[in-house]
Amino acid sequence: MNKKTILMGTDTVSGVAPEILEAIKQASEQKQLPYGNDTFTEDCKKNICEIFEKDDIEIIPMMSGTASNSLALSSFLRSYGSILCHSESHIYKDEGGAPEFFSGGGKLITLFHNSGKLRAVDIEKKIEQINFKGKQHSKISGISITQLAENGTIYSTDEISNISKICKRNGLYLHIDGARFANALAFQTGISPADATWKIGVDCLSLGATKNGAMAAEVIIFFKKELAKEAKNKIKQTGHLISKTRFISSQLNAWFKNNLWLDLADKANKKARYLSIGLSEFNDFKLLYPIQGNELFYQIKKSFYQKMIEINIIPNLWSIINKDELVIRFVTSFETEKKEIDELISRLKI
Repeated sequence: MNKKTILMGTDTVSGVAPEILEAIKQASEQKQLPYGNDTFTEDCKKNICEIFEKDDIEIIPMMSGTASNSLALSSFLRSYGSILCHSESHIYKDEGGAPEFFSGGGKLITLFHNSGKLRAVDIEKKIEQINFKGKQHSKISGISITQLAENGTIYSTDEISNISKICKRNGLYLHIDGARFANALAFQTGISPADATWKIGVDCLSLGATKNGAMAAEVIIFFKKELAKEAKNKIKQTGHLISKTRFISSQLNAWFKNNLWLDLADKANKKARYLSIGLSEFNDFKLLYPIQGNELFYQIKKSFYQKMIEINIIPNLWSIINKDELVIRFVTSFETEKKEIDELISRLKI
């Protein structure tokens, strides 16, 4: 008898939070001006100003993380410039060259550290190397980091602040890919959205809601308003000026209301820890990184991975170590239930 497939390799397999579905329905029941000139988008900006404790910001609601990242980066990345990012970053590995395309040929220069994060010491060294080359090398325009980081861990506010200080000394901009920013914030006690961004020198944030309860909603938050001008000039050309923007903004408004965004992220994070407890019973799973959000990375035998597929447990195949060993990723969502995790553990025991 075929068992129901357990999809736990990404949080994008999840549905839409009921509060957000209701918000979309309400937005559909009234006519509004197009292209972001609606009251929902106006309210969205007010909500973000309040949540991030800053009045002088600009926002652009978007429909995808790739578009959000790429348009944000293109606000300061020029065809002759470059962005420093981690070699495992989404903008480098999983966006089909979109950041380069949006910027008309700008480069992504990668750094690696097995922590999954950029380190200030490595950034300074790379900048020194590039500056030594002078005009022969593309001019560095900024730095992009991911929060949660590439291995599911968190950049501390001190780590981000240290990177920001390097940016300021070198005239660079700092961008955060915040596809799971809510998960990072939910994990940290006493850290506000402002504490985690502009107060420590972040210039723009691509904030993602799609992985955390929305149907399709992201928003670029420009803490430096002058950056938004370039992005807004490009938005139509890149095909991302949404005529019915209210359907994006209404999702975001519901997401922010009563801290729903953090509650949903907290649920996902707690289920990740619950899953890790179950998997700790098995010697086959070697946990590679601390669990600080809703992602879990394990080193396993290829043969064991194949057995998991046979019993309809589908994690994400992250990387291949050698012919015998792999790295897999589990990702929980706000919809992941304990009984689903219990079923996963039960199948593994059999």
